Amino acid sequence: MHIQILSPGKFENSPHKEVFAHYHKRMKWKIELKELAQGTKEEEQKLILKNLKPATKLIALDERGQEFSSTNFAKLISDFALHGNSHLSFLIGGAEGLTDDILKKSSLKISLGKMTLPHLMARTILLEQLYRAQSILAGHPYHRES
Repeated sequence: MHIQILSPGKFENSPHKEVFAHYHKRMKWKIELKELAQGTKEEEQKLILKNLKPATKLIALDERGQEFSSTNFAKLISDFALHGNSHLSFLIGGAEGLTDDILKKSSLKISLGKMTLPHLMARTILLEQLYRAQSILAGHPYHRES
């Protein structure tokens, strides 16, 4: 599985950087974080489109997107791979969100929850959920059902 995360802004001295690095080290899947320059929604859209890997499935993080349990998210990732979509690009908007054009181009819109999150935190939560999905699919005990 090859996963690209495209998001405006840089971790720099953010406390989220260390947590992101922790999960990144644990991933067996190839994860590429592409930090983009911040700007208007339109400027960020141009950078997103410019930095997309060819033949990738676009998944936009959007507050109006579909919510998944961790188990169902793992199943979604597995289903993508089973149908030949082993290259996924997760798109995280900046402070103004993603443009309607990007949302329309995306195969799927997902939400990390009803609360609005800072984009640097959203990256970290997304990576933790990708690690959790990888663990669920591998039968690793990291994820526990209640």
